[in-house]
Amino acid sequence: MCVKLSLILFCVLVQSCNSQKCATSEQEQILETAKINFVFVEGGAFTMGKNGVSIAYEHEVTLDSYAISKYETTWEEFDLYFLLNEKEIINPQYRNGIKDYGPKYAAKKNTWFLAKSYCQWLGEQLNLPIDLPTEAQWEYAARSRGLNVEHATDSGIIEVGEDDNYGTDTPVGTYLPNPLGIYDMSGGRAEWTNDWLALYSKEPVVNPRFDSIVSGTVKIIRGFHSLSNSVYIRSSREPEQDGFGGGFRCVCNQKTPIE
Repeated sequence: MCVKLSLILFCVLVQSCNSQKCATSEQEQILETAKINFVFVEGGAFTMGKNGVSIAYEHEVTLDSYAISKYETTWEEFDLYFLLNEKEIINPQYRNGIKDYGPKYAAKKNTWFLAKSYCQWLGEQLNLPIDLPTEAQWEYAARSRGLNVEHATDSGIIEVGEDDNYGTDTPVGTYLPNPLGIYDMSGGRAEWTNDWLALYSKEPVVNPRFDSIVSGTVKIIRGFHSLSNSVYIRSSREPEQDGFGGGFRCVCNQKTPIE
């Protein structure tokens, strides 16, 4: 009974028919779109952080190549994860009355645990090594492979007129991407990363990860809903928090482009 109701609800969410065949087709389409939306990021060395920004001093980082989703995870994608795992979707009572719960808006109200679980589940569906990004992967992609820019816009700056509505609730990809073709890393949702909060190394590091710190209590969040915040700024939340309106995107830790 639960599975049947989930399938019917899923078809309603994607505004399609109410048959199991339809649901399966829509599931495959959403998963294939999620796969296509990964942008390959060639690895390399860059100066991460910026002196003068709190706990974000400059240090040299080298990363392997990887891919990152060009969009923040949408409600359409996140709901599919819940329904196929026979879980209740987040805030179903708001779906018909609040626009930013629409299928193409970035999913919010999610804990770090849910975000990570979704990325790993997506990896299982696509048979790819998918996870949340490390903080270094997030910044490298936001800065288009380490460019010296303050904002992840098409020009790296805020342009009066063009960027006036950044930070308002709009579907993902409404505004121009950064030079790598990645959207909303400035002006989108604050985004979970894999890493626990830790001080940056003062020595050069390769593929830094801080996801296994035993004493960690808060997870790093990068990106902000307001364009007034630089891409260098670090924030953090307890991983079980879900009330700050944050979102997330996934990475694929494969050194070659996804085929």
